[in-house]
Amino acid sequence: MRGLTHFMMGMMVATFFKSLMVGAAMQDSLLIILGGVFGLLPDTLDFKFLVYVEPQDAVIDPDPHNMNPQDIAEKIAAEINHTDQMEPGKMRRLQTHTLKLGPDLWQSYSINFNKAKRQVEVKVGPHVTMSGMPAFGTEPPTDKAFGVARYNPKLIDVYGRATEVKGFSGPSFGFLKRKDGAVEVVFIPFHRRSGHSMTMGFVFALIGWLLTGVWQVGGVILAGWTMHIALDSFGHLGNNLFWPVMKQRTSGLYLVSASNPYWNAFAIYSCIALIFWNMNMYNASVSPAYTVAWMTSLGPALYILSVILIPWSILGAIYFTYRKKTKGQRSYELFASTTEVAGAAEPESAGIVEQEHYYEVDEKQKPSMFWRALGIGILIVIMVILFAYGPTW
Repeated sequence: MRGLTHFMMGMMVATFFKSLMVGAAMQDSLLIILGGVFGLLPDTLDFKFLVYVEPQDAVIDPDPHNMNPQDIAEKIAAEINHTDQMEPGKMRRLQTHTLKLGPDLWQSYSINFNKAKRQVEVKVGPHVTMSGMPAFGTEPPTDKAFGVARYNPKLIDVYGRATEVKGFSGPSFGFLKRKDGAVEVVFIPFHRRSGHSMTMGFVFALIGWLLTGVWQVGGVILAGWTMHIALDSFGHLGNNLFWPVMKQRTSGLYLVSASNPYWNAFAIYSCIALIFWNMNMYNASVSPAYTVAWMTSLGPALYILSVILIPWSILGAIYFTYRKKTKGQRSYELFASTTEVAGAAEPESAGIVEQEHYYEVDEKQKPSMFWRALGIGILIVIMVILFAYGPTW
């Protein structure tokens, strides 16, 4: 999920701690903000610190005077083939860099692993701003826009889509030799490992408790951290829950996409609604005259149903209906350009998209409905505990 979503989720769970809420109202205490801070901290650790200590075996650094997609594709394919000769469990790490053209102008390019044809496909796009807005007309000619290089081993890419390299620093890839002989693409391998483990959450919570002598401080730190990991588990990449005992991150539940605007908006709105509920509930202990009667009369279950679930179910139905109607058009636009470089005609390029889809499903089975239901159930249990015991903390 986005950074704002994690921050709001951390703040939301912090508002269930009655002592912190009363302290914020009566003494202007800022301890409640710890929930938001530690709800955001896992990503901050990864992208502001751990990214700089990750070892790199190879680097893609485009030449500003000769942007050559063929060289990029060949270098990536060479890394995959190199990994194929390594012992199982070993990984090669590749860092891609962006190409800055001006104060707010970058050269965009994309990397696609075409598993059906066992080839790396690189496409150079237009110049883009930091926000990703393209400058139309800056695309290179066709003969300089595409690069294709074949690799030998079977490749498993659970990320499953082309990676765009735009502004800031580019993404990194890990190529992991598996025991079955295949090579797995590990997207941004430094991410969601030690910085996304419950181990680190317990360490920070213990430090907070020892420094302040207030167990609620450690509790809100752990709660914010835990909710970050819980949200991330609903996506694709998963987490390394018990680092350093666990060496690799687990697969996610494949229920949501971290960048999906609907789920981020839904999570932020839900957090705000629950914060208002807690403010109103604990306000009775501070300023009863300012309590909103209709919220209190609804009760938590009916409040969540009427204020959160029903309206957002309606919005979700509209949003996903629209997405379903336009999905084929978006998929064709995304992949057609990379399949054309291999000489595919338009009908065949559309077929490659479908072939890629089934190829990926055969390689990497999504978690069963049992594990998905269990993940949702754990989140529900956490919320029930917060509602039941939060007023006593």
